[in-house]
Amino acid sequence: MQQAPAMATPEQPTLPPFTALVAAWGEGPRIEAHIQSFKAMRWPGAELIVVAGGQDDTYARARALEGEGVRVLEQKAGMGKQRSLREALKHARHELIFLTDADCLFEREVLHKLFAPILEGRYQAVTGGSRPLPSQAGNPLADYERAREVTFFANHPAQSEGILGRNAALTRRALEQAGNFAEDVSTGTDYHLAKRLREAGYAIGFVRESLIASEYPDTARSYLQRRRRWVKNLLVHDPQKNRAALAQSGALAVMVLLAPVWLLLPKPLGWLLLLPALAALVARYRDMLRGGAGPKTLLLVPYFTVLDQIGLLGALWDYYDPQRRRKW
Repeated sequence: MQQAPAMATPEQPTLPPFTALVAAWGEGPRIEAHIQSFKAMRWPGAELIVVAGGQDDTYARARALEGEGVRVLEQKAGMGKQRSLREALKHARHELIFLTDADCLFEREVLHKLFAPILEGRYQAVTGGSRPLPSQAGNPLADYERAREVTFFANHPAQSEGILGRNAALTRRALEQAGNFAEDVSTGTDYHLAKRLREAGYAIGFVRESLIASEYPDTARSYLQRRRRWVKNLLVHDPQKNRAALAQSGALAVMVLLAPVWLLLPKPLGWLLLLPALAALVARYRDMLRGGAGPKTLLLVPYFTVLDQIGLLGALWDYYDPQRRRKW
């Protein structure tokens, strides 16, 4: 396991200079809030490199806010996230690299907690969690995902198998050993980077106290899109490890979605076939109660559980279709 060199001493500033790399495509007004939150931190020496583009005005909006530690590069159609990060890295000045997304907001305390294990010399790569944007308070779907993550983050070990690309930091040395984004990766860039870090011998520290504000899916369509992409990436980047488990989960998803059919069957067979659906509901409600979900969210848990199963089956369908397998 690679050990991180200490990057801070009592004589050095407590806020180390860092470079944030962001690929922004079709973000619209979100990119303005993102850049303005970076500037509001007033972090000495920090720089933000944004590779912005899209068929909207994302690039123009970002360029209007360039300066004060912010540099904007243009993202051409087809570059994708991996190539955009590769281009941004060429202009990075600092040894500490922060990775995040354009729909996130910078906060000094969140970054300070995330960087601590690197500055203390315990890790050269770390990742944290996230939480919905303040503007999404009261949205049941965003609250549903947040509540499920509360249990996940609470039970997460000190070291992580993956990284959350919207809240991760690593040293230039670790990033170099992991390939510097040199490989072309059409989907699952975060999963790919974590895999390369592990192969290079770097442990990834998990900082559960670092929760970056990020835009969560708050519609059924956006939720399904993200869930399908995340599950598909497990198969794209590590099929041997994940294929059997996801195939089993897919079979259970079918059982859950067919719950109304089982009610029409004679007892006790129909009731027995309902058990997977009931188990899924019990698990979701347990997470909701532990995560402090609101009343609206609790009422909609059965609906959200159905969305989870549809998203899982959609991911399997995407993976086994060559035209959709590498699609972002």
